[in-house]
Amino acid sequence: MLDEQNVVPLYKQLISELEGKIAQGIYQPGEQLMPESDMAKTFGVSLITVRKALKELADRGLIERQQGKGTFVAKKKYPKNLSQVMNFSELCRISNVRPGGRMLENTLITPDDKLAERMGLKSGERVIYIKRVRFADREPVAIEENYFPLHYAKLLEQQFDDNSLYEYLEGEYHIKIAYTRKKIEICRANKQEAECLKVLKNEPLLLITSMAYTEGGELCYRGKQLIDGERFALYV
Repeated sequence: MLDEQNVVPLYKQLISELEGKIAQGIYQPGEQLMPESDMAKTFGVSLITVRKALKELADRGLIERQQGKGTFVAKKKYPKNLSQVMNFSELCRISNVRPGGRMLENTLITPDDKLAERMGLKSGERVIYIKRVRFADREPVAIEENYFPLHYAKLLEQQFDDNSLYEYLEGEYHIKIAYTRKKIEICRANKQEAECLKVLKNEPLLLITSMAYTEGGELCYRGKQLIDGERFALYV
């Protein structure tokens, strides 16, 4: 129960109570909070007080109010600057989380005509296909698919789990990704993608397709990222 005799307004007391439990980990990211009516009874305040407190917490990004579902503790978002060339491992490090990954495929495939044309390949020419699930502090946040020309054949001998693909390219091939061209769309998770990212089937995902080039203007790879939109804040 909150203290009605306290000079601090009741909604401010409730904010402090909820904020403290989030900070202490009593309420975990993604966890649903009790309904507003139950919260009002628990803390001995009115619904108006509860809603005022929740609005301020939502404005500060600590909680998320989902229409028809309830109120949830906000998951940590990772800022991704689309105007900069930054690999996933670097993004995690500046966000103070541990990067990780699990390689699902590393093989040769024959791309469809559309992909072959975009990569400047001859009909029937094969490419190296690498698919991984990427983790931030052991939580799956993205699925990456990359297509490389055959002159990067040494990639086929490697296991890219927790190690950085960018760092391997720099060390083995002495190249650096200088710039990328990106396209951003919204798609919905199929059954396999939902299982990988631990989200619901048909949940909206961010789809980022990109072409990455070296300092000499040579195409390095064609990339595709499926990102849990609740975990990233994109900006340019």
